[in-house]
Amino acid sequence: MQTAQQQAVSQLASFNGQIKQKDDVTSNTIFPTGQDKPRLENSLKGKAKSDGEDVLTPLIEPVATRCFEVTKK
Repeated sequence: MQTAQQQAVSQLASFNGQIKQKDDVTSNTIFPTGQDKPRLENSLKGKAKSDGEDVLTPLIEPVATRCFEVTKK
């Protein structure tokens, strides 16, 4: 059985394998699990400079930090 972290890494690797040079990646809204009201509504954008580039991690890190800060309150 895979841990959540192992599953996330596997899914990210699969996603990155589909990225081609000059692809645009955008995420707009983040919903808490099981809720229909968004927690964050920011536009996150990245553009691949090469095939297979990890454009998702740099987008996710600041959002994850912000989510952590919001949930600590």
